[in-house]
Amino acid sequence: MTDEQLSRLNKERKEVTFQANETIIKRGGPLTHILCITSGMAKVYIEDDTDKQILIGLVKPVQLIGGPGFLVDERNHITVTALEETKTCFIDVNDFKAVMKANSEFTIELVKYLNMRIIKYFDRILSLTHKHMHGKLAETLLYLADAVYNSDKFETLLNRQDLADMSAMTKESVIRILKEFNEEGIINSDISHFEILNKKLLRKINQTG
Repeated sequence: MTDEQLSRLNKERKEVTFQANETIIKRGGPLTHILCITSGMAKVYIEDDTDKQILIGLVKPVQLIGGPGFLVDERNHITVTALEETKTCFIDVNDFKAVMKANSEFTIELVKYLNMRIIKYFDRILSLTHKHMHGKLAETLLYLADAVYNSDKFETLLNRQDLADMSAMTKESVIRILKEFNEEGIINSDISHFEILNKKLLRKINQTG
Protein backbone atom coordinates (compact mmCIF):
# COMPACT_ATOMS: atom_id res chain seq x y z
CA MET A 1 0.00 0.00 0.00
CA THR A 2 1.02 3.60 -0.50
CA ASP A 3 1.52 5.79 2.55
CA GLU A 4 -1.74 7.55 1.74
CA GLN A 5 -3.70 4.30 1.52
CA LEU A 6 -2.19 2.96 4.72
CA SER A 7 -2.98 6.25 6.45
CA ARG A 8 -6.61 5.99 5.34
CA LEU A 9 -7.01 2.51 6.83
CA ASN A 10 -5.24 3.48 10.05
CA LYS A 11 -7.33 6.63 10.46
CA GLU A 12 -10.64 4.79 10.38
CA ARG A 13 -9.72 1.49 12.01
CA LYS A 14 -11.08 0.59 15.44
CA GLU A 15 -9.19 -1.46 18.02
CA VAL A 16 -11.16 -3.74 20.35
CA THR A 17 -9.86 -5.93 23.16
CA PHE A 18 -11.61 -9.26 23.72
CA GLN A 19 -11.27 -11.41 26.81
CA ALA A 20 -10.84 -15.18 26.73
CA ASN A 21 -13.88 -17.02 25.30
CA GLU A 22 -15.52 -13.85 23.98
CA THR A 23 -16.89 -14.10 20.44
CA ILE A 24 -15.09 -11.87 17.94
CA ILE A 25 -17.03 -12.97 14.85
CA LYS A 26 -20.20 -15.07 14.70
CA ARG A 27 -21.18 -17.21 11.74
CA GLY A 28 -24.20 -15.75 9.97
CA GLY A 29 -23.56 -12.18 11.06
CA PRO A 30 -22.87 -9.31 8.65
CA LEU A 31 -19.32 -9.05 7.34
CA THR A 32 -18.72 -5.35 7.87
CA HIS A 33 -15.03 -5.36 8.73
CA ILE A 34 -11.75 -7.07 7.94
CA LEU A 35 -9.96 -7.96 11.16
CA CYS A 36 -6.29 -8.03 12.07
CA ILE A 37 -5.11 -9.72 15.26
CA THR A 38 -2.48 -7.48 16.86
CA SER A 39 -1.93 -9.42 20.11
CA GLY A 40 -3.21 -12.59 21.72
CA MET A 41 -4.68 -15.58 19.91
CA ALA A 42 -8.09 -16.65 18.63
CA LYS A 43 -9.84 -19.85 17.53
CA VAL A 44 -11.51 -20.19 14.12
CA TYR A 45 -14.51 -22.52 13.81
CA ILE A 46 -16.76 -23.69 11.04
CA GLU A 47 -20.26 -24.60 12.24
CA ASP A 48 -23.53 -25.95 10.92
CA ASP A 49 -27.09 -24.99 11.84
CA THR A 50 -27.13 -27.55 14.68
CA ASP A 51 -24.08 -25.90 16.31
CA LYS A 52 -21.81 -28.83 15.46
CA GLN A 53 -18.37 -27.36 14.93
CA ILE A 54 -14.80 -28.05 13.87
CA LEU A 55 -11.96 -25.90 15.12
CA ILE A 56 -10.05 -25.44 11.87
CA GLY A 57 -7.20 -23.27 13.12
CA LEU A 58 -5.76 -20.63 15.39
CA VAL A 59 -4.93 -17.05 14.39
CA LYS A 60 -2.20 -14.98 15.98
CA PRO A 61 -0.44 -11.66 15.31
CA VAL A 62 -0.47 -10.27 12.72
CA GLN A 63 -2.93 -12.32 10.72
CA LEU A 64 -5.94 -11.03 8.84
CA ILE A 65 -9.42 -12.47 9.33
CA GLY A 66 -11.89 -12.01 6.52
CA GLY A 67 -13.72 -14.95 5.10
CA PRO A 68 -15.32 -16.29 1.92
CA GLY A 69 -18.29 -13.95 2.40
CA PHE A 70 -16.13 -10.93 1.55
CA LEU A 71 -17.20 -9.60 -1.88
CA VAL A 72 -19.74 -12.46 -2.15
CA ASP A 73 -22.69 -12.26 0.25
CA GLU A 74 -21.10 -9.99 2.90
CA ARG A 75 -21.86 -12.48 5.67
CA ASN A 76 -19.55 -14.29 8.07
CA HIS A 77 -19.12 -17.99 7.35
CA ILE A 78 -16.84 -18.64 10.31
CA THR A 79 -16.96 -18.10 14.07
CA VAL A 80 -13.90 -16.62 15.79
CA THR A 81 -13.45 -16.75 19.57
CA ALA A 82 -10.67 -15.28 21.69
CA LEU A 83 -8.45 -17.91 23.31
CA GLU A 84 -6.88 -15.34 25.62
CA GLU A 85 -6.95 -11.56 25.90
CA THR A 86 -6.81 -10.57 22.25
CA LYS A 87 -6.52 -7.16 20.62
CA THR A 88 -8.12 -6.87 17.21
CA CYS A 89 -8.20 -4.05 14.66
CA PHE A 90 -11.46 -3.65 12.73
CA ILE A 91 -11.06 -2.20 9.23
CA ASP A 92 -14.23 -1.18 7.41
CA VAL A 93 -14.76 -3.33 4.31
CA ASN A 94 -15.60 -0.24 2.23
CA ASP A 95 -12.22 1.30 3.01
CA PHE A 96 -10.61 -2.03 2.21
CA LYS A 97 -12.45 -2.24 -1.13
CA ALA A 98 -11.37 1.29 -2.05
CA VAL A 99 -7.71 0.41 -1.51
CA MET A 100 -8.14 -2.82 -3.48
CA LYS A 101 -9.63 -0.95 -6.44
CA ALA A 102 -6.83 1.63 -6.43
CA ASN A 103 -3.92 -0.75 -5.86
CA SER A 104 -3.83 -3.88 -8.02
CA GLU A 105 -0.54 -5.09 -6.56
CA PHE A 106 -2.00 -5.01 -3.04
CA THR A 107 -5.13 -6.80 -4.27
CA ILE A 108 -3.13 -9.60 -5.88
CA GLU A 109 -1.09 -10.15 -2.72
CA LEU A 110 -4.24 -10.07 -0.56
CA VAL A 111 -6.02 -12.65 -2.71
CA LYS A 112 -2.91 -14.82 -2.62
CA TYR A 113 -2.73 -14.54 1.19
CA LEU A 114 -6.41 -15.37 1.71
CA ASN A 115 -6.34 -18.27 -0.73
CA MET A 116 -3.30 -19.77 0.98
CA ARG A 117 -5.21 -19.67 4.27
CA ILE A 118 -8.26 -21.29 2.69
CA ILE A 119 -6.13 -24.05 1.12
CA LYS A 120 -4.66 -24.85 4.54
CA TYR A 121 -8.15 -25.04 6.04
CA PHE A 122 -9.31 -27.31 3.20
CA ASP A 123 -6.28 -29.57 3.67
CA ARG A 124 -7.02 -29.93 7.38
CA ILE A 125 -10.70 -30.72 6.81
CA LEU A 126 -9.90 -33.27 4.08
CA SER A 127 -7.22 -34.86 6.23
CA LEU A 128 -9.50 -35.17 9.25
CA THR A 129 -12.18 -36.75 7.09
CA HIS A 130 -9.97 -39.66 6.01
CA LYS A 131 -7.86 -40.36 9.09
CA HIS A 132 -8.44 -42.63 12.06
CA MET A 133 -8.47 -41.11 15.53
CA HIS A 134 -4.75 -41.56 16.28
CA GLY A 135 -3.83 -39.88 12.99
CA LYS A 136 -6.23 -37.01 13.64
CA LEU A 137 -4.74 -36.24 17.05
CA ALA A 138 -1.19 -36.63 15.74
CA GLU A 139 -1.94 -34.04 13.04
CA THR A 140 -3.37 -31.63 15.62
CA LEU A 141 -0.31 -31.91 17.85
CA LEU A 142 2.03 -31.39 14.90
CA TYR A 143 -0.01 -28.37 13.76
CA LEU A 144 0.27 -26.80 17.22
CA ALA A 145 4.01 -27.46 17.44
CA ASP A 146 4.95 -26.40 13.90
CA ALA A 147 2.41 -23.75 12.88
CA VAL A 148 1.27 -22.16 16.13
CA TYR A 149 3.91 -22.37 18.86
CA ASN A 150 6.96 -23.04 16.65
CA SER A 151 8.35 -25.43 19.22
CA ASP A 152 8.08 -29.11 20.14
CA LYS A 153 7.66 -27.98 23.75
CA PHE A 154 4.81 -25.59 24.47
CA GLU A 155 2.17 -24.40 26.91
CA THR A 156 -1.33 -23.99 25.54
CA LEU A 157 -4.62 -22.52 26.72
CA LEU A 158 -6.50 -25.07 24.62
CA ASN A 159 -8.50 -27.47 26.74
CA ARG A 160 -9.33 -31.08 25.93
CA GLN A 161 -12.60 -30.08 24.28
CA ASP A 162 -10.70 -27.66 22.04
CA LEU A 163 -8.33 -30.47 21.03
CA ALA A 164 -11.37 -32.62 20.31
CA ASP A 165 -12.91 -29.88 18.16
CA MET A 166 -9.62 -29.53 16.27
CA SER A 167 -9.41 -33.27 15.67
CA ALA A 168 -13.07 -34.01 14.84
CA MET A 169 -13.23 -36.39 17.79
CA THR A 170 -14.94 -36.67 21.15
CA LYS A 171 -13.29 -35.28 24.26
CA GLU A 172 -13.18 -38.79 25.74
CA SER A 173 -11.28 -40.13 22.72
CA VAL A 174 -8.74 -37.30 22.93
CA ILE A 175 -8.09 -38.02 26.61
CA ARG A 176 -7.67 -41.75 25.90
CA ILE A 177 -5.28 -41.30 22.97
CA LEU A 178 -3.22 -38.65 24.77
CA LYS A 179 -2.76 -41.17 27.57
CA GLU A 180 -1.62 -43.77 25.02
CA PHE A 181 0.84 -41.33 23.42
CA ASN A 182 2.23 -40.53 26.88
CA GLU A 183 2.59 -44.20 27.83
CA GLU A 184 4.33 -44.96 24.52
CA GLY A 185 6.85 -42.14 25.05
CA ILE A 186 5.67 -40.19 22.00
CA ILE A 187 4.75 -37.09 23.99
CA ASN A 188 4.89 -35.80 27.54
CA SER A 189 1.79 -33.85 28.51
CA ASP A 190 -0.34 -32.73 31.39
CA ILE A 191 -3.21 -30.25 31.52
CA SER A 192 -1.57 -27.42 29.56
CA HIS A 193 2.00 -28.58 28.91
CA PHE A 194 2.98 -30.54 25.81
CA GLU A 195 6.35 -31.84 24.70
CA ILE A 196 6.82 -33.98 21.62
CA LEU A 197 9.45 -36.58 22.45
CA ASN A 198 9.33 -38.74 19.32
CA LYS A 199 8.39 -36.48 16.41
CA LYS A 200 9.43 -39.04 13.80
CA LEU A 201 6.91 -41.55 15.13
CA LEU A 202 4.22 -38.89 15.55
CA ARG A 203 4.70 -37.89 11.91
CA LYS A 204 4.43 -41.53 10.88
CA ILE A 205 1.15 -41.87 12.79
CA ASN A 206 -0.05 -38.70 11.09
CA GLN A 207 0.88 -39.97 7.63
CA THR A 208 -0.50 -43.49 8.03
CA GLY A 209 -3.49 -42.15 10.01
